[in-house]
Amino acid sequence: MDVPLLDADADVRSLPHGTRVGPWRLKGGRGIGAYGAVYRAERVGHEEAGDAALKMALHPRDPRFKREAEMLRRTRHPNVPRLLDSGEWRHPNGFHHPFIVMERIDGEPLYAWAERRNPDTRQVLRLLAQAARALQATHEAGGVHRDVKGDNVLVRPVDEWLFLMDFGAGDYVGAERLTASRLPPGTPPYRSPEAWAASRNPWRKPHERYVAGPADDVFALGVMAYRLVTDEYPPFTDASSEEGQCWQPGGSGPRPPSEVNSRVGPELDAVIQRMLSLNPKKRGTAQELAEVMEQSAAQVRSVSGEGLFQWETPQSSAWSHGEATDVERLGHRLRRRNRKAVLAAVDADATKRATVHRQQAVAGAKTALRGEREVLRAQGLSGFALMAATALAVLLLWLQQRESLSSQEGVPVARGTRSGEQRDGGVTHVGDTAVSAVSSGEQSPMGKGVAVEAPPKPFPGQLRPDLNGRCRKGQYSINGGCWLRVEVSDLEDCKGVKNGVEFEQSCYTPIFPSKREPTSAPVSPVEPER
Repeated sequence: MDVPLLDADADVRSLPHGTRVGPWRLKGGRGIGAYGAVYRAERVGHEEAGDAALKMALHPRDPRFKREAEMLRRTRHPNVPRLLDSGEWRHPNGFHHPFIVMERIDGEPLYAWAERRNPDTRQVLRLLAQAARALQATHEAGGVHRDVKGDNVLVRPVDEWLFLMDFGAGDYVGAERLTASRLPPGTPPYRSPEAWAASRNPWRKPHERYVAGPADDVFALGVMAYRLVTDEYPPFTDASSEEGQCWQPGGSGPRPPSEVNSRVGPELDAVIQRMLSLNPKKRGTAQELAEVMEQSAAQVRSVSGEGLFQWETPQSSAWSHGEATDVERLGHRLRRRNRKAVLAAVDADATKRATVHRQQAVAGAKTALRGEREVLRAQGLSGFALMAATALAVLLLWLQQRESLSSQEGVPVARGTRSGEQRDGGVTHVGDTAVSAVSSGEQSPMGKGVAVEAPPKPFPGQLRPDLNGRCRKGQYSINGGCWLRVEVSDLEDCKGVKNGVEFEQSCYTPIFPSKREPTSAPVSPVEPER
């Protein structure tokens, strides 16, 4: 590929495809932030490794990039993007622009992710626990993020994995001071009350500045969680403002999230209030909070069919002007979700998830096949024997994959519920299937039920599980078919159920496609434990 020639007027915000930045080749822009432009990039000579995200400083010698690279080197965690490279790129005009390269995250900003879905309490607890784990790793490495907010968190829809992004505002022990302001970098609505109070203290020394610590990150996490489950920010956290009186010493703090959104359960409500405590010592550490949220997520029981937000209803003359404006801007009122938009988003997630699983299966098979071929070569087999053995290896791999997929179908699957505003300031990042529950509108004309010892075989035309081996809400995936469990007082009664099948001391009936459009609330598959 030809490397484009750049002149001295080249704009770092729109470098052309093919531009070389150290060992990296740019493949197109992804976005522009306040301090950097983000590009897709690949390492020359290692294109098979896939794309990475390269962030180029807009301003020469920008010290934030060196700090961000150091923060990422220190903070190695599954919920933090991996640092792949960093350095300086010499512009044709002679100036040097720092850059960092990270793994590319195919994700959505947290609030945007929740906007297009209707997460339940368990999902939110798991996501917040992941954010707390990322902060735990940051703090244990001697760092502080200092800009935790919804726009700096990405959620990967394919597996609901969270990434804490943008460490450019972070700080760590021994780092050079970059600003002379009283307060460190950060986003005002997420700043802790004690930080505001320290900056307005009339007795402070002229050059004294507030130093953010782990408790400030935890408080910001609480603000983010509050906004996530209520669609609103808590009152502005500066106690000297009219809105922020609740943050004064001895004050009541913000309204509990459960008072703003009645669907917020007690476990989630309690942990958010804890993070927003006026006393920094009562907030707990990121590790303590992660453990509490992980335990709560494992124990909480989400109400079937109920996400954290209600479904939007057709427009009403009773709506206020503000509500109508919200619908025009968001597609729904606050604490509501658009059912069609949610279904479209989770269907897209399912398609992408299936694609990823297929790609992983193919990649695994290719890797194993290469290994088999190397072993055969080492044994000195002839060309014909090598071809025959290779064909046999391919067949065995195919059978193993098929058996692996089939084994996932034989277990009944319980299903749970699936259900950025300007205040975040915005940022450019480097950067389960929910379906409607369908009651069967048709039954197979095959007659009464039978008792079987082996897993029942699916009927012709019966609904099948998706590529993950999962069926719809209230249904069970057994032996490649979707079944509904029928409550009977005696298993003998199962023989009187139309198409009923007795299996493992329960009565099941097959599910067939309905001719009508689904109207029930979306649900999500139960996620695997991590």
